[in-house]
Amino acid sequence: MRFGVHVGIGVGFKRSVEEALAAGCECIQIFAGNPRAFRIAAFDAPGWELFRTLRAEHKIAPTVIHTSYLVNLATADRELHQKSSALVANDLAIAARAGIEYVNTHLGSYGTGDRARGFRRVCASIAKLIKKAPAGPMLLLENSAGAGNLSGGTMAELGAILRAVDSARVGVCLDTAHAWASGYDLSTKQGVASFLAEVGKEIGFSRVLALHLNDTQVELGARRDRHWHVGEGRIGEAGFRALVQAPELSHVAGICETPKSPELDRRNVETIRRLAKRGTAPRQKIATAELSPAGSGRKRT
Repeated sequence: MRFGVHVGIGVGFKRSVEEALAAGCECIQIFAGNPRAFRIAAFDAPGWELFRTLRAEHKIAPTVIHTSYLVNLATADRELHQKSSALVANDLAIAARAGIEYVNTHLGSYGTGDRARGFRRVCASIAKLIKKAPAGPMLLLENSAGAGNLSGGTMAELGAILRAVDSARVGVCLDTAHAWASGYDLSTKQGVASFLAEVGKEIGFSRVLALHLNDTQVELGARRDRHWHVGEGRIGEAGFRALVQAPELSHVAGICETPKSPELDRRNVETIRRLAKRGTAPRQKIATAELSPAGSGRKRT
C-alpha cells in the first residue's frame, strides 16, 4: 500500500509537489478546481504538464482527483444533476490529459424522491459519464456516511451500482470515517475482518483502488461526517493497523484527509505507515495544542 494526503494546487503545481514530499507522500489527492463551485476553469496545459513531469520525477503515484463537494448524481433536480455531471465529466477529461489515474466522486443524495428511482438515475449517470469520458482514468465511487437519503452508504449498494453499470473503468474508494458513521465498526481486528468480508462479497477487492484513511470523532452509526487524525479518534490504532495490514488491500492508495497543517500531514502519514508495519508499538498522541483549526477534516484547494 502507498500512502499520501490531499494537497492543494491553488499555490501552484510545484508547491503542491513540494508539500506532498514534505509530508512523505507516495501518492496524492487533489481538487482540479474549486470544490465549492460549479465553475469550470480553462485547462492550463503547461501547468498540468509540469505537474505530470514532477509526479513522475518524484515517483508520486497514483494521483486522485476528488470531484467538487457539490456533485449530486442521485438528485432528481434536473439542473443540479446536469451541473454535477458536467463537473465529473470535466474532471475525467482533465485526468485523461494530465495522466492522472483516478477521479473520485461522492454520489449525492436521493432527496425526498423514490430511492429505487434515484438508484437507477445514479447508475445511468455513471454509465453515461464513462461512455463519454476519454480513455485512461477510472471513476471511483466513494461510500457515504449514510446521512439523510445519501447514496452509497452500504457496501451492498455500492456493489449493486457496480454491477448495474458493468464497466471495468468504475471502481470504489472506501472512506473509513464514512464507513464508521454508517455503522461499520472498524475499531477492532474482528470488526475490520467482518467489514472486509462484506467488501469482498459485495464489491470485490480488485475494484477497491483507494482508501480515505480518516479517523473520526462521531459515535458508531451516527451518520455524520467528521474526520480526525489517524489513530486519535474512535476507530483508533488497532482498527487502522488491521486495515492497512490486510493483504486484500495491499494494492490500494491510502490517502489521509485529516485536519491539515504541514506538520500534521507528515505525522498522519508517519502514523499510518508505522501501523502498516508488523510488530510496531503505539505512539504518543498528537497534543491538542498542535491541532489545526480546520478540525472539520475538510480538504483545501
